[in-house]
Amino acid sequence: MTPYVFSFVVPFLLAMVLIQCLARVFWKRPEGWKPTLVLVMISALVVIIPIKGLPLGRWLISLNANFSILLIAMLFNKVLENGFGVQLLDRKALFAMWIFAVAASITLYPMALGLGAFDPYAFGWGFSWLFVVLLIITLSLLLFKNRFGIILMGCLLCYNLRLLESQNLWDYLVDPFLVLISGGVLVRVVIKKIFGHKRGHVAGEVAGKMRRKSTLTERTQETAAPHSQNPHVVS
Repeated sequence: MTPYVFSFVVPFLLAMVLIQCLARVFWKRPEGWKPTLVLVMISALVVIIPIKGLPLGRWLISLNANFSILLIAMLFNKVLENGFGVQLLDRKALFAMWIFAVAASITLYPMALGLGAFDPYAFGWGFSWLFVVLLIITLSLLLFKNRFGIILMGCLLCYNLRLLESQNLWDYLVDPFLVLISGGVLVRVVIKKIFGHKRGHVAGEVAGKMRRKSTLTERTQETAAPHSQNPHVVS
């Protein structure tokens, strides 16, 4: 019963984020307790609307059987940011999450699809090297005061509580939706840095040329000044 109820969390949070964005576009910023509670009730009603005998939230499960705890944390962080201006995950923690999701997908998906003899998904069923690696990453993040380490601890707690319908630890850590979002954000960051660097370089060259031109003009004016003050009379 618990995994079934928990499966509505991601559809609910996703509906909440979408409705918050629509409210900001067509109405105003839905910040504060009252607007947020109204949107919570609307999102809950949307998720449980029955379509062909199945709640709308469960239709999303047909696209992905299990949504990761990391995706839940990311959506929840966005809901709080839109509703109260509060970020549980700062930029550093989000960046660590995006890198972790992409790295986990590179480790898991190609080999799970049969591109190699080694199947890392099998190590998510019980205690294995996956738990050791995850523990090392979590402790390292906590040592550097990165809040993403707390999210990874939450993944292990949810796994022990068996909150997802899957009993594999990998499904608590990563899912295709999380990977698409993380990959898209990282690509955007890289492109922004590349083009930002180019724009800065071009702007620097233009500014340098303008400074050199200004300096040359000042020197020309300084050179011409004595001649204008002491003109030579040619007889």
